[in-house]
Amino acid sequence: MQEALILKLIILALAVTFIAVIIALVLSFNVTQKLMKHNANLVGQVKESDKQQASTRQALYETEHELHEAEAQLKIAHDKINDMMRQANQDQHPDQSLQQEIKNVANVADMSDEQLMDWIDAQMDKLGLYRNPDVTLKEIAQALGLTQRRVTQAIKTRKADNTLAEYLNTKRLLNGCRLLVEQPNWTIDAVAHEAGFGGTTTFRTIFRNRFGMSPKQYREKKRLIVGTQEE
Repeated sequence: MQEALILKLIILALAVTFIAVIIALVLSFNVTQKLMKHNANLVGQVKESDKQQASTRQALYETEHELHEAEAQLKIAHDKINDMMRQANQDQHPDQSLQQEIKNVANVADMSDEQLMDWIDAQMDKLGLYRNPDVTLKEIAQALGLTQRRVTQAIKTRKADNTLAEYLNTKRLLNGCRLLVEQPNWTIDAVAHEAGFGGTTTFRTIFRNRFGMSPKQYREKKRLIVGTQEE
């Protein structure tokens, strides 16, 4: 009888112990889940913080870069004005064109991109920079006393031909059209090189793509129109 009681007590103790172990495991699992979720939230917060810091650093870098560009542009304009002033001082009677050029350079820094593009366009015609088939953005910027970035931004304001390559080709095409009419005895090859194209093939290809006819056909068409008007 006593042995049976002892056996029951042992079984009861084992059952209680088993239940306690199960409860402990459940509680431990729940705690572990909460800890894992908390750690995941912390990792997410750290990543978001790192992302925000990277974005802030990028914004600061871009701002600093823009400031450097502006300083460089102002220095170029300042140096050019000083050169012109020195040239003017060497001549007791500086002509009005030099004085106007000094004024123009002083105003370039205050121009909007659209106004600057009009100024660049006039200077390109005046200096004939596009007639060099190998001219680079750097060379154009130096000739105009501007930074490369300012020239690029100004060209982007155009509704069409808003890249440097497209803009230069348009200037060359217009020059080529003029030469085809004004110089009827020139060969197409001579017109192509004078217009600023590196070769006749390039000139013919771009001309046909733009106008739907060859340079020769364009010249003949213009000749017929002029002849009809004269009659």
